Amino acid sequence: MKFTRIFTPALALVVGLGFSQPAFAQKEEKEASPKKQRKEWQREEETLIEDIKSSAIKEARKEGKRLEKDGFMVFPGSLPLDKQLQNVWMRQYQENPDGSAKYLFADGNGVGKTQTAAEMQAMEAAKLQLAGQISNEVNQIIEAKIANDQIDRESGNSLTKFIAGSKNYIVQNLTYVKPVFKVYRNVGKQDMEVVVKMYYSLDEAMAAAEKALQQKVREELEGEADQLIDEINRLFERKGR
Repeated sequence: MKFTRIFTPALALVVGLGFSQPAFAQKEEKEASPKKQRKEWQREEETLIEDIKSSAIKEARKEGKRLEKDGFMVFPGSLPLDKQLQNVWMRQYQENPDGSAKYLFADGNGVGKTQTAAEMQAMEAAKLQLAGQISNEVNQIIEAKIANDQIDRESGNSLTKFIAGSKNYIVQNLTYVKPVFKVYRNVGKQDMEVVVKMYYSLDEAMAAAEKALQQKVREELEGEADQLIDEINRLFERKGR
């Protein structure tokens, strides 16, 4: 079978324009390819990680010198002081895609006759501090929801009242809480002081707060709790969860 080749002047013009596309346009199209964009994003992320690491190392060294000057030491078998602090500072610089902090941080110290007693006291202090920060985060969410007419002021005030008395409930719902930093120093002739630092995922913290609020509301309101429980469920409807 033979094909008749039709090549009119108009078609020639179209073809010519197609082949004579400016070089910068072709370059722009090439740069806009998904593969190239992914590489650029990857390079930017790597640069950001390096910047974060550099800042974390700088802050860790500064804090490490201060703690060593104050007489603090790491426990046998633990990571070096600077390394422990770097792990903390690295996470302090990390953010969620929306720009919010990825982790909450808390520290605590305790003094006791034994390491165990001092460490338990330090951990409880840190957990309570963490619970206080979680309460503040929830209060901010409540105020934002009220401002956007997503919950009414009366329900918001009720939730605020319950979250104010929920610290111990929040502590009970914090899972896998371990110190990422732990140092000690001798105080006087017999006592030991222990300082701990911990971080906790903001998403996990909000999940703990939600459970804590539900428990407290059910215990105090019993059969009348359902309406406020519905408000709690709406309160924690966050993007990405």
